[in-house]
Amino acid sequence: MKINQTKKSLVASSVGLLFAAVCGQAFAACDNPSRLDAAQIGALLAGNTVCVPVATVANMTWQELHSGGATSGSLIDYKRGPGHAVDPSATVGSYTVNGTGGNSSVIHNYGTGGSFTYTVHGTGVVGSNHSFCAGATEIVGRVKPGGGAC
Repeated sequence: MKINQTKKSLVASSVGLLFAAVCGQAFAACDNPSRLDAAQIGALLAGNTVCVPVATVANMTWQELHSGGATSGSLIDYKRGPGHAVDPSATVGSYTVNGTGGNSSVIHNYGTGGSFTYTVHGTGVVGSNHSFCAGATEIVGRVKPGGGAC
């Protein structure tokens, strides 16, 4: 009986530690050590699409091409594609990369829809996931090379 109780305790402890480790990684994504600087953000976003599926953040999906240069340009929502009769791609706003070093961010400006400032965290490698952080709010998206559907 004592052996079973010990096994249960070990399993419970292991599950607890695993949960803490996974949660710790999720919360740590917006910490400064992984934060990209302005040059890295510009290189990551310029000419590429940020893909955020609805399942990642409730009621939010991004499929936005950053069409322009490393410091600014247009945000184009792919929607169902340029040739779609009902829901074609459209310019929905602009982006600007600001700051230096650890104070760098990207601003998405949607005009009357608002302006949102994000720090960007991750590896800086196109084709991989990155965290877009607005304060304590983290949005995880994959940066896809070029334009087109996610």
